[in-house]
Amino acid sequence: MGFSSAAFAQQACEVMAVSGEAQRVDGKALAVGDKLDVGTTLRTGAAGRVRLKFVDGSVVVLADKSQLRIEAFSVAPAQPRAAELLLETGLIGQRVTPSSGGSWRVRTPTAVTAVRGTEFSVEVGDDRATAVLVKTGEVDVEPAGPQTRGIKPRYPVRLQKKLNGTHCDGSQCAAAMAWTADKVARVEQRLGSLD
Repeated sequence: MGFSSAAFAQQACEVMAVSGEAQRVDGKALAVGDKLDVGTTLRTGAAGRVRLKFVDGSVVVLADKSQLRIEAFSVAPAQPRAAELLLETGLIGQRVTPSSGGSWRVRTPTAVTAVRGTEFSVEVGDDRATAVLVKTGEVDVEPAGPQTRGIKPRYPVRLQKKLNGTHCDGSQCAAAMAWTADKVARVEQRLGSLD
């Protein structure tokens, strides 16, 4: 997907909190108050964490050992929100402000998520597979690669029950199911608070 150079000048979010190693992909360290534009790629180290607040009030936390690119973000009075994030590796938690239209998408190497307003996490493991957990609201999840015919359920997989999740390997996503308390606790420990 191509973006014009004007799109890259648009402010998307502000850094609200930083702990440990956290930087832009160009090596510049992140600091509280930094304004980040569309096109920015962020990376955290082994003990790093960053909390971002987007201009629409949505919050994203980038956990340790993660890399995230802000691919697109726009909100305008006469137009619906259009947000797209690319999580290349690691874990993000999100609390997306409800919107009466538009989109909030997170792409990974193996999945695409779509929401309007909810709280959920997306994780890309070392094997490039994607795990998605919903805390509130609804999230639709589809595999990023070619879909395998005849595999149930049909896409998208809709996560609409609290603490349900799915796992995608690129060609298919598993049916929605409740995550164990241990698995949820591991995700929450890595993310910390979204507040």
